[in-house]
Formats: sequence, structure tokens, C-alpha cells
Amino acid sequence: MTETSLTMPVDRREGATSLPAPFVDTLTIAVAGSLLSILTSGYVFGVENNIFHLPIVAGLYNEPQYQDDAFIQSMRYFASGIWIVLADTQKYFGHTEQIFFALNFLSRLLSVLGFLCCASLLGITDRRDRIVFTLLICSMPLLFGYIPAGTGGLFINCFTHSEIANGTILLGVYFAARARFTAATVALGVTFFVNAFMAIWLAPLLALIAIGLLIKKETSLGTVCLRTAIGVVIIAPIMFPVLHAILSNPELGKSLGVDYAAYLHEYFAGHSLIDSISMSGILQMVAVTTLGAVALYWFGPTARELQIAYLGAIALYLIGVVVPSISTSPFILNIQLLRSSTIIYLLAGLAIAALATCWLRRDSSGLFLPGCAIVLSLYLGDAAFLIAISIILASTRFEAATSAAPPNRRKLGYAMLALAGGVMFPVCAWQYFIFNRSNSEATQEWADVANWARMSTPASATFIVPLTPNREAKPSPSIRDIALSRAGNFEFISHRRVWVDYKRGAAAMWTPSYYVVWHQRMTETAAANDHASRLAYAAGKGIGYVVEICDTLPPQDAGDVSFRTAHLCVSPVKRQAAGL
Repeated sequence: MTETSLTMPVDRREGATSLPAPFVDTLTIAVAGSLLSILTSGYVFGVENNIFHLPIVAGLYNEPQYQDDAFIQSMRYFASGIWIVLADTQKYFGHTEQIFFALNFLSRLLSVLGFLCCASLLGITDRRDRIVFTLLICSMPLLFGYIPAGTGGLFINCFTHSEIANGTILLGVYFAARARFTAATVALGVTFFVNAFMAIWLAPLLALIAIGLLIKKETSLGTVCLRTAIGVVIIAPIMFPVLHAILSNPELGKSLGVDYAAYLHEYFAGHSLIDSISMSGILQMVAVTTLGAVALYWFGPTARELQIAYLGAIALYLIGVVVPSISTSPFILNIQLLRSSTIIYLLAGLAIAALATCWLRRDSSGLFLPGCAIVLSLYLGDAAFLIAISIILASTRFEAATSAAPPNRRKLGYAMLALAGGVMFPVCAWQYFIFNRSNSEATQEWADVANWARMSTPASATFIVPLTPNREAKPSPSIRDIALSRAGNFEFISHRRVWVDYKRGAAAMWTPSYYVVWHQRMTETAAANDHASRLAYAAGKGIGYVVEICDTLPPQDAGDVSFRTAHLCVSPVKRQAAGL
């Protein structure tokens, strides 16, 4: 195999500059699929991990009121190349929400292109197949949201840098499978630029694929080494900014002062510790892993490189299950091997979508009806995985070669496709819409509070924000209350300090000294469990304002607020505390 580009040969006519038709087709399909997936997942600005990203874009760590704010100052060492590039750019470009949306689209586009490239390894090459495959990839619930057993992000409703790496991982696997090791190494370097620990997941998969090709004598060790060396030269300047940010961190290697596993249980252990994952999440992980394995097995030797990558991803996850019982080293746990389940889901989704596409090629095939049944099953929730596995196991290659679907089975198959596309998919999309509407309304309310704070409070003002509700409480907190507890865009808009919140605990991973601050403040604010005690606590700490969900305010205090939205009330501390 030669080190060539992804595109087909260009027009050789003199003066010809047009792009090759297969490339245009693939790009057009990927763009349409990306738009479909974003319409399905929705998009919200200023939620989830944007609480880390937006202070970097706003350059808050350069402002005087934040010079002693341990959390905001820790953002200087948030070592992703995306945020290194975007640091302190708000004052120059503005329109950060539009920039995030554009990056979200490009991230999604990169993932869809990665899926299409890997699908070509499974015989998905003509236009019709690529369209069907993309429709499945960009609509099946399996690839939306967060993975229960590892909490990796797939197609999610906001922009974060890690999801960019989903696309570069798929492309890295594709290039390696084609023995294009220079390109695969570049994909590894770009992955490192985006998210260093995701590059650590990818590296052994590329090595395993290379070993597989060497065993089959489809390449030579000298070729692999030479092309990889060329790739290393190319990626060195790409990786440098991230390496510099990591190595320049003055707290690199510093101890947290407590057992690291205990800290993760206190903050969020889902990326690293298997005992934090529910049994239902583990069972779903087993079902999805089995589904992907069965689907890839169906393709036989033609899928050998993808099968190798899949086995490697499973091995990474199993190592992540076992290693914490041997070592609780921060370095090891921060690789977040349970989160590498993202790769298992990506490859499982690729395999099942490609298999269904192959079975749907001809409605006269004996596998047309099973293919339609698989498509329908993918929209049926967790039971979908077991149903799809059963269908694949019941459909042999012999049946594919000898059976033909009679007219009544073809009609039933088309009815299943109509049910999947006309009913089940819209129902799933509507559920995403309802969830996103609550988040959008909450972020808008926080934006209103933030705009008021910027205009009406001193730059040195500090705010206490609502505590994150306990999701395991009975009755369960509403989507609205959970969304209102996430003040992800407040500091970005207001340039006013937040005392503490749950999400900020992640900063202890790269600046361990922040753990003491976060732990103490979280403990104290949790103990102040009613409005009066929160005002008293705020007064003792010199905090100027307390933000509450209005429904939780005592009736006597509900009217004595400085600013309110539909659900958020801001109480001034000094005036209220004087009457305690």
C-alpha cells in the first residue's frame, strides 16, 4: 500500500482545478449528516464543561478581581490545544457563542467523515450505501449523549474539545488500517493537541493494527518505522503547545494531600473507577460491546484491522477496570481508561450501521427483512442491543446467499423502516428537544442574572450559586432544577466571581492545591442548607450575593431580592444579614 491521500485521483486535464466527484459526494453527505445529527442532539451554549472553557476564552485570569481566585487561575494550565488557541480571544472577536457553534459543527463533521472513511473498510463505498449509512450513524440513539459506563461524550448537545478527538481517533484507525502510517501518526498528534489522554488511548490501537499488517505481510517494519518517523516530524510542532502547557504547570506531579481515589469518589469517579458505575450502566456496556463484536465478526477477514482495533479498545477498558485496584496513582487514574469506552461505542456504532446498510442493499435479499428489523431495534432503548444481537446471530451468510425475500416480507421490511424513520426517530428527537429546552431556558436565565450583575454590582462582588441537586434523591430533581444549578455562563458574561460549585472540583486534577479550597467550600456551603444559613455564611465570608432557585425561598424573603428571573432570585447579603 502507498502513502496516498483520501481523495480519488484528480482531473488530469490541463488547467483542471475541480475537486474529484467522490470527494465532493463524501463531503456533501457528511455535511448533511452532521446537520441531521446536530438537529437531533440540539445545541446549547454555556452548559456542562463550558464552565472550564468560557473563563479561558474570556481571559478572566488576567482580570484583577480574579488574581486570588484559585479556580480561575488554574485555567492557565488547562492543557488542550483548542483552548490554548482560543485563550483570551473574546475581547478581540466576540461572538463566542457563534464560534462555539461553528466548532461544534466542524467537530461533528470530522466524526462523520471518520465514520465514512472507516465504513469504506467494510465495503460501504457507493453513494447509496454511504447515504444510508450516514442516516443511521447520525440518528441512532446509541451514538448520542454520554456513555453510562465511562461517561465519554459521543454526539452531545454542546461544544467541548474532547468530542473533536472522536473524529481524529476514527481517522487514525482508518489510516493505520490502510497502512498510511504517516497520516495515522498525524491523526495521533492532532488527537494529542485536542486531548492528550485520548491520544494515549489511540496509540496502542495504531500499534496493534501495524502488528496485524506486519503479520499478514501487507507492509514491512522498515516502512512502518519510516512513515511513522515522518509523521513524528510533522506532529512535533502540533504537540508542542500542549506539552509546554503541561510541563510549565508549577504543580505538575504535586500530591493532592488525600487518597486520589477518595477524591474522585467525592468529585466524579465515573471516568476512572468501575465501582462508581451502576449495574445498569455495566450491563449496557457489555451489551454494546457484544453487539459490536458480533457485527464486526459478520464481516469476516475484510474487517480484520477494525476487529484488531476493537479488541484493543476492549483491552484498554478492561485494564481501566483492574488498574485502580492495583494503583491509585493520579497519573494513571487521570488517563481515564474507563472513558475509553467511547472508542468501543464508536466502533460498535460503525459496525452495526455498516452491517444494516449491507443488508438493506437489495429488498430481494433474504437479509433485507433482518436488516430492517435491526434499524427499527436501534430506536428501542436499551433492549435494542439484545434484539440486534439476536437478529445477527439468527442470520447466517448461507441464508444471505440462498434466501430471497418474498413480497410480503419486503412490505413488512418497508413498514419497519417507515416506523423507525417516521415514528421512533421523531420520538427520540423530541425527547432531546425537551431536555435541551430546559437547558436553554436555564442558561438564558443565568445570562440575565449575569448581565444584571455586570451592570449593577462592583467588579469585586462574589456570588454563591445553587447547589447541584442530588440526582438519587426521592423524588428525583427535575430537569429544570438540575439545569438551573449549572451557572456555566455566569462568570463569562458577568466577570463576577463564583464562590464554589461542584464542577470546579475537576481543577484539582491539574492544580492539586485547589482541592483544599474546593473541599472546604463545598462542605461549608452544603452545611448551610437553608436560605437564612446561606446568608449568614455568605456574610461571614464577605460574599455579597446569594443566588437561589426562587421556589426554595421562604415566603418572608421571597420579595426581598435585588434581581429575579422566572426561577432565579438574587439576594443581597449585607442588607439581609443585618436583620438576622
